[in-house]
Amino acid sequence: MFQLTLHDHLRLTFDQVVYDHKAHVNIACSRARWSRWLRAAEALLMTGVAFAAFAAAFGRGYANEIVAAVLAGLALATLLLHLTFDLEGNAQVHAACATRLWQIGEQYRALLSDISDRAIELETARCRRDALMNELTGVYGNAPPADHHAYPPEAQSMPTTEEAALT
Repeated sequence: MFQLTLHDHLRLTFDQVVYDHKAHVNIACSRARWSRWLRAAEALLMTGVAFAAFAAAFGRGYANEIVAAVLAGLALATLLLHLTFDLEGNAQVHAACATRLWQIGEQYRALLSDISDRAIELETARCRRDALMNELTGVYGNAPPADHHAYPPEAQSMPTTEEAALT
């Protein structure tokens, strides 16, 4: 049989919440960054289309017509890519999930400190744990899927000094 105390269980769950929070934050940041890059590419390509079209309109040659058409096609492809993947909306959903996970992590941290300070009885701690588990189930049930790239490999997932302070 294996022994797992209430404190051990809370610590394990807290660590997982912190880990998942960081994963969703990383995904949100990555998707927001890609969204900004795609918007910048769209703007740059459309600026190129405008300059090439003006040059072609004022008789600057057949090459400007070709450049305008190619840049317009690239701008359209970039826009369609941006619209298809909805990176901005996806980033917002991951950020909202990360915020909820952070709040739950703080509640776990408070519960762990209350137990450590002996400010609450074990039965009260179990009731709060159960309530937190139900809340966490709701968050995970509505959470967007986290990419496997957001989670570091086991060799790189050892806590840093900052993470050690968190846990």
